Amino acid sequence: MKCPRIIIALCFLTACDDESKSTTSGSATYTDGAWTHGRQLTVDGRTRSYSIYVPTTGETSVLMVALHGSGETVDSMITGIAAESVAEENGIIVAVPAGIDQGWNDEEPPSEWLADDVGFIDALVSEIKTDHASLPHDRVFAHGFSNGGGLAVRLACESEQIRGVGVVGNYYVGIFEACSEARDFSMPGWFGAGLEDEVVPVESIRSAMSSYAEDLTTCSDTGTLQTIEVEGASDDVVCKQFPGCDDVRLCEYADRGHEVLPGSFEAAWSFLSSRSDSGTG
Repeated sequence: MKCPRIIIALCFLTACDDESKSTTSGSATYTDGAWTHGRQLTVDGRTRSYSIYVPTTGETSVLMVALHGSGETVDSMITGIAAESVAEENGIIVAVPAGIDQGWNDEEPPSEWLADDVGFIDALVSEIKTDHASLPHDRVFAHGFSNGGGLAVRLACESEQIRGVGVVGNYYVGIFEACSEARDFSMPGWFGAGLEDEVVPVESIRSAMSSYAEDLTTCSDTGTLQTIEVEGASDDVVCKQFPGCDDVRLCEYADRGHEVLPGSFEAAWSFLSSRSDSGTG
């Protein structure tokens, strides 16, 4: 995707100046007892790390892989998504991996210098499935912000494990060959946009929605986005879908900019799970 290069540059101008603070965990607000931090696996010669939350009830039915933005950290993503309550109530395993140098390779071929992040996420999911063999294959989702949202879109095109994506502060550009290849399943997509986002304007996300639907779902002849009612959505959130297409949704947040939108993790999980329940996965 072309836009993440811009996002990375802007994020490093803003967020990375505060890098020393963002790499510490002292300000995190999550409950330590349910998180396991610093788990490692080696992929393509690189040792990678991630944190994982497993509901204390022991009942698990969904895996959500949450991907931080460029210049951000696992800790900042954990704090931003605030997933603990919804994870406990709904049996969600939450995995939050770390990007190389606090970023993701969301558009370039893997190389000696560029990580195979699709391979990393697929390996991560495989490892978690080994520990939780009852996880349904069609209830494994990725949810990313900014550069992490770019990787989520790439996973929608290329991953062997992911079956739905949530994307905040990014949009779909079908430049990957895998996106034009027919899948034997639909790839539901939930997109979140801040109406005050100056890094990724909401107009860019709106205009890309039909391409995502046509390339990655079974929808065709999408038409124009129409406002829909979403149970539980706050008054400052307006959600839209295409007529006759239930696999793609855009939710726009008033007075919000380029940020992990409040409640977006739960909104994405709810939408993606409903599409899995309907048999689209």
